[in-house]
Amino acid sequence: MPSRRALLLWIAAATLPALAAPPAMNDARSLPPAQRVFTSPSATFELVLSSPSQGQTAQAELFAVAAGARRPLWRQALPHEQGPRTAVVADSGEVVLLDEWINVPSRHALLLLDPQGRRRAHYNFDELVGILQLPRKTVAQHAVQGAWLAGEPRLTTDGRLLLLPAGGRTLSLQLADGRLTAY
Repeated sequence: MPSRRALLLWIAAATLPALAAPPAMNDARSLPPAQRVFTSPSATFELVLSSPSQGQTAQAELFAVAAGARRPLWRQALPHEQGPRTAVVADSGEVVLLDEWINVPSRHALLLLDPQGRRRAHYNFDELVGILQLPRKTVAQHAVQGAWLAGEPRLTTDGRLLLLPAGGRTLSLQLADGRLTAY
């Protein structure tokens, strides 16, 4: 029968490699698809997001759709590292890009573009948290998409507001001027 000391040394030798190994990472997110398409509720606008190739940036292109034909309205590079997590296109042609593809508190948590592709509003993660008047931890605990979005974004029936669940509250984005409030 081995001594107690020998048994402890054997157990330590058997378990040390497992303890030294880094933990398996569960929060990895694959790269976005090469192309994603978002359509307005009435299908009169179509946004195409293209993922960046090596050394390039993500791109967005908005099309007007009528009688089955697509007419390009604008195309631009996006500030998001891998592209936005999701997007919403209104029947009026406004585009809202939400969060980053990767799970980080984003510098580009909400970006509103007008129908000509001009920036109408831009909010980072900390600005959203400030409008919500909640601790960052509370917002993150409610998140189901990225660092802050707690559910699916939803346009109101009149198409003037985008409602965004976050932190147990709702952010309301006015598409006409980019004003963001919480309730």
